[in-house]
Amino acid sequence: MALGLIARIRGERETVGIDVGHYSIKFVKVYHDANGKSIVRDVDLEPVPAGSIINGLIQRRSDSDDLSEKGTKKEKDGFDKLGEAFSKLLLRHPIDENVDVVASVNCGAGEGGVLVDHLTIKVPKNGNEDAIIVQTAQSRPPFDDQDNVLDYEVVSREGEDVKVNVVAAKNSMLESWAQFFTRKGIRLSAMDVDIFGLLNAFVATASEEDRKKTTAIFNLGDNKMSVGFIQDGKFHSVRSMNGGSLNVIINKLASSLDVSVEKCHEMFEKNDLKVIEGVAISVIEDAMRSAFEELMSQITFGIRYYSSAEDSRPLEKILIGGGGAAVPGLLEYIAEKTGIETSSVNPFRSVECDSSVVGKDGISIALSNIYAPALGLAMRKF
Repeated sequence: MALGLIARIRGERETVGIDVGHYSIKFVKVYHDANGKSIVRDVDLEPVPAGSIINGLIQRRSDSDDLSEKGTKKEKDGFDKLGEAFSKLLLRHPIDENVDVVASVNCGAGEGGVLVDHLTIKVPKNGNEDAIIVQTAQSRPPFDDQDNVLDYEVVSREGEDVKVNVVAAKNSMLESWAQFFTRKGIRLSAMDVDIFGLLNAFVATASEEDRKKTTAIFNLGDNKMSVGFIQDGKFHSVRSMNGGSLNVIINKLASSLDVSVEKCHEMFEKNDLKVIEGVAISVIEDAMRSAFEELMSQITFGIRYYSSAEDSRPLEKILIGGGGAAVPGLLEYIAEKTGIETSSVNPFRSVECDSSVVGKDGISIALSNIYAPALGLAMRKF
């Protein structure tokens, strides 16, 4: 139910987080009362039609593809198919015009048009800080691309040294997604990236003690993986891995066990190795550890990237979010290989939810991690 005028005057509001992934669109609505308390009021997802999005870009038909014989029905492109999926979701969950909507698009940090880096820039006393930061960033690859839209956040100032988080996004990518949401009648308050949504979900729901720990948060999705680092309770940096994803594990496992990809998906969704019949559990476990090896190389790469930063501190914890968080044995494998405490993000265990949303048994760990980025987007403050 939409909030009335009196409720809004009192300071109450609702925020919707929409996380568009390769596999599904995730929807989370959060109610914020006048005292800052947040309650999850709605969660849902809708499958993304295959081929609608590739590397963060909505697949659109070129002008030449529109040429067809008279009377021939035009084939739907990714824009059309994704639009239909959104329409189904919005039919179930209409969005009131007074609701803040934050959407993350399937581009990933460093992939599909979004780049992030942690820079230290010299700004002389009485210098134009904004101009110097922007000009310095634009002079360095990969931020020197002419099609980039640049933004930054100052982390700290020490003398002439200004530490900033710089974010650049491809203008063409942003325009494509902005046009899509506009055509669907969705007025965005902000557009974000899924890894930032996941980081915000952690910061917004974790205990003060956990927030103080130096933490790596990996978003393990179906077709990509990215990582964000929290240090001193604040965002430090992010990185995208080209070779890591849930599909890497599934494809290798399906090949090793000579079973279908669908059967592997079912095994992970049910968290039950017995789903694969006629194969000994020990054989499945050995195959899974072998499938984890390639993923582990990407996790190690991400950790090395963070460790190479001048101000980095030893990692105290690793958290896994996204669909990969529910893979049996993966968290234990990562902890064994890194020697670092490893668990899933699972933010819904620390946020209040309407009983109508999660039922008497609560939300599963698997769904909690799948919905985590959308929850983080909906927990943003305006």
